[in-house]
Amino acid sequence: MTEPEAGETKRNPVQLLHKVIAYIATWTAALLLTGPSMWPLAYMFPLGLAAVMDRHLANDGGWGVFLGCYAIYLIHGFFYFRSKTTTQTIVLYVVLVLLLIGNVAGCREMIHAH
Repeated sequence: MTEPEAGETKRNPVQLLHKVIAYIATWTAALLLTGPSMWPLAYMFPLGLAAVMDRHLANDGGWGVFLGCYAIYLIHGFFYFRSKTTTQTIVLYVVLVLLLIGNVAGCREMIHAH
């Protein structure tokens, strides 16, 4: 039996299957919390991030804002699924939850504004 090298003792990678399940469950919960009236516009869900900062920006920001919101989630997903330690995975999961809470709040604000 070999002893773990320095720095390896903290490595306890979360299995990819568990990451995928947590990711899908969190996104599903966020989408369900936005309300049925928004489900036909689910592809626009990431715009809720912009709506948290400025509702006008989310509604009239154009393709740059739309793609920027998607980019935030794509970049986050890249780092989340490549995380090597349990600590990194947990921190990135908490960031995802916070982003989605903000996103749901922004979407709800846009629903109530109309």
